[in-house]
Amino acid sequence: MAVKNKKFLFGLKVDRQLDGDKMNREFLDKVIAEGGEGAAIAACMQCGTCSGGCTNIDLMDMSPRTLVLMVQRGEWEKVLKSNALWLCTSCYICTSRCPRGVRPADVIEAVKAIGIRQGVENDSTKFNQIFVELVEKRGILFEPELMQKYGGLQAMLAQAKLGIQLTLKGKMSPLPAKIKDPKKFSEALEKVGKQ
Repeated sequence: MAVKNKKFLFGLKVDRQLDGDKMNREFLDKVIAEGGEGAAIAACMQCGTCSGGCTNIDLMDMSPRTLVLMVQRGEWEKVLKSNALWLCTSCYICTSRCPRGVRPADVIEAVKAIGIRQGVENDSTKFNQIFVELVEKRGILFEPELMQKYGGLQAMLAQAKLGIQLTLKGKMSPLPAKIKDPKKFSEALEKVGKQ
């Protein structure tokens, strides 16, 4: 007597997750378009290897494995509310360890980009926006200016001791650096802006 509808790993359809739930293709396709075809989100078998190697897992409310599952299911609100997006350091340990070629770090970066375009605002998006503005302005980052714009004078004073130590060791300049060819840098920014 044959058992009908028995789930078996190798018998799953490509449009279904490991637990048999149908994937949300609309959301999945948005993330793939943003993160590239190499993200291989649909290939995730939820083994947890990515989460086992994550260096920030103890700070995250959602592991990389769970985040990929939520993307597969199309649970957009849960994904956007997760602090895992903003705590990922893009070290790519999760990606390098995946036995199926899934690229969780690329998935996280893609979801962040979509979220920022949709208006997600938090400390991380504020920091990233200031960082980009300063790099566009100078062509190179001047850390004290970043600290002042992000956290104000109080944040600068709180980090002054570290700043002095970094400056004395040659790790940070006390004055803003200048790029060698501002014209080439401006051209590169214009080229990227057109894409």
